[in-house]
This record gives sequence, structure tokens and C-alpha cells, in this order.
Amino acid sequence: MKRGTKIGWFLIALSVILSVWVIVSQSSDASQATESGLVLSDDGTVLEDYTGNGGAVTIPDGVTTINAGVFASKDITSVVMPSSVTSMGTGVFSGCTSLASVSLSSSLNGIPEETFRECLSLGSVTIPDSATSIGSNAFYGCASLSSVSIPASVSSISTDAFSGCGNLSNISVASGNGAYASSDGCLYNASKTRLLLVPEGKTSLAIAAGTTTIGTGALQDCTGISTVSLPNSVTTIEANAFTDSGVETITIPASVTSIAAQSSWTPSTIYGVSGSAAEKYAKDNNIVFVVLGDNQDDDNNDDNNDDNNNNNNGGNTNGDNNGNNNGANNGDNGSNNGTSDGDVVNPDGSITHADGSVTTADGRVIKSATNGGTASHTKDATPTTADGIDPRYFLCIAIFAGGIGVILYSRFNKMKYLSQNHKDRS
Repeated sequence: MKRGTKIGWFLIALSVILSVWVIVSQSSDASQATESGLVLSDDGTVLEDYTGNGGAVTIPDGVTTINAGVFASKDITSVVMPSSVTSMGTGVFSGCTSLASVSLSSSLNGIPEETFRECLSLGSVTIPDSATSIGSNAFYGCASLSSVSIPASVSSISTDAFSGCGNLSNISVASGNGAYASSDGCLYNASKTRLLLVPEGKTSLAIAAGTTTIGTGALQDCTGISTVSLPNSVTTIEANAFTDSGVETITIPASVTSIAAQSSWTPSTIYGVSGSAAEKYAKDNNIVFVVLGDNQDDDNNDDNNDDNNNNNNGGNTNGDNNGNNNGANNGDNGSNNGTSDGDVVNPDGSITHADGSVTTADGRVIKSATNGGTASHTKDATPTTADGIDPRYFLCIAIFAGGIGVILYSRFNKMKYLSQNHKDRS
């Protein structure tokens, strides 16, 4: 009988020891905090949280991943990121209004959505050569951001990546980029046939010679530009290209055969050739139309092309697989095919939407929506139940209950044995 009791107490002691081990291991595995307030994973590769007081932050070497929102709304002023960092979650620096300087990792694979959202003091950012994408609202509301340099490695830029950057006047793209190019501080596809984005802080615009398409949202929210003259190469103005812009007067050549609907934009005057798409658009939208003589129209566009030759800051890249987009949009000019948050305008003019679908600029579906989501990598952790309880605790409870059971069973047998002996003696 004593043997059963000893086994029971052994099991109880074992359950207590295991419980202590689980508690200690959870505390150890969860994180290790540095003196600067950086909370790292147990192996030091994941930056999980920040509890510091702000100011300058240097992320230690060996960190490979920065979790989402780690520095969000913290009072940090500068960040130095080691080359070991390869990925970040969303919104890592979102709301850091005092952040003025960032040195990004040379191995970073991209700028996720809302990374620098409303970092009001951030004046410039150099995106590393390792980055391939710039996500939705990555720089939204960066009021002090004046210039951005995009390396040759970037192949995907969200349509709203630089929304709300009212002081941004220059976007430069490195030569050799197979998807994008720049001219006069504006973003184009690699062959410069499609104008993709005019920075909101620009006050004048010289459109690159050879441009055939003014893309969806190209001048959206460009309130500082009041006059635009399109070169004779332009054939298409896509939906909402001028939405909420400050353009009051625009010269549209006879080469333009398609002008789609433009929400929240009503210029005071459109200059163009009689009988052109420009005249029809002006008439349909009750806008003053001024007819230009052939010579005057040619002179205006020649001047514009000369300006482009003097202000061309980006070179063409060879092997642009997208080709020139010279096709006119013969569909309903009243259709509205604007983009929304998270959409990506591809260099060929097609739009990849947040749900995975792909459409042409005029709304034709190229690829239907998919149900798949974007995968993210997180540090492996001990599995938990639906309530977040470590299942090892259940093992401890089971062992503890087993020990109690063995003791009770042993005592029950002992009482039964004593009772039987008592009866035998009687």
C-alpha cells in the first residue's frame, strides 16, 4: 500500500515541477528585452515589440524580421536597421510623427503597406536595391517627404503608396528598372508610354515625349498644377486621371481619341481642335472649349516636347515587354474605372486589385478574384488551444490528477484491507 502512496506523491511532485518548467519556458521563449526597450524573440531574430522612451533607435544585428506595428505611434526620431533584416510586417513606423531619418536594411525585400503612414517629419527615403514592392499607403500622409528614389529591383508600386504626400515633388527611378522609369520627377512605365503618377507636390508638369496614355489617377490630388499641355503622342486619357487635381486649363491635341470620365474635376477651359474628342468632352461636361488653329496647336506641342527633352531625368530600359499602349479606348467614355486602396497599377496599364483580380484600365476583367491571402511569416511558437492556453498545462493537470487518484486508490485498498482483517479477527 505504501508503494502506491509513494507513486501518487511522485506524480504530484512531477506535475508541480513540470508546471514550473512550462511557466519558466514560456517566459524565456516569449521575449528578451534589451536596455533600449527593444523586445526580441528568444533567439534574437524577431523584433517583437518596443517599450523604449523614443529618440534614436538602432536595431541590433541578427534581427531578420520586424513584426507589424512595433514602433507605431512611438516618439522615435531616427532608426538604423542592420543588413540582417529581410522583412517587416505592416505599419511598422505608422504614426511616428517625429521620425526624421531612416536607414533601411540593404536586404529588405519590400516596403509593406502603411510602413511610414503619417510620418510627418520624414524628409527623404532611399529604398534599398533588394526591395521589390511598395505597398498600399506605404508613405501615406508623409507631409515632409520631398523626394523618393526607387531602385531597379522594384517591380510593383501600389497606386496609393504616396497618397497625401503634399510636399513630394520628385520620384526618381534607377536605370535598369524593367517595370518603371521617371521623367521630370514623375513615374512612368519602363518605355515611358504611360504616365502612372505625378507627385502631389509638383507645381508644373512636362509630360515625356512619346507618352501615349495618361493613366488612371495619374494627376489625382495634384492641386499645385494649374496648366497642362499634352504632347501630340497622347491618344488616351483614362478614367479619373485628373480627379481632385488643380488643373484649370488643359491643351488636348487631336491625337487624343479617348477621354474617360473624370470625377471631381471640372477645368475652366479646354483648348483643342474642332471636331476632336477634346471638344466632345468639353461639350458633354459643360466646359468652355477654345478652338486652336493647326499652327498654334503644333507650336504648343512642339514647345512641350522641347521641355520634355530638357527635363528628361530617366532613361528608357531595353527589353520592355509591355510594349507601347497605342490603342484607343472606344468604349463608353462615361464609365468610371478608378482605383481603390491597395490596388496596383501595372506598367502595362492593367490594374491588380486587392482581391487578386486584374482588370484593364477600361474595366475589362483579365483575371478573376482569388480567395488566397497574402502569407506572412511569424516565429514558430508552442501551439495553444482556442482559449490561448498552453496544452502542456493540461498534461500537468492530468499527471497531478493521476497522482491524487493513485493515492486515493491506495488508501481505499488499505481501508478495505484493514476492514477485512478486522472482520476476520471478529
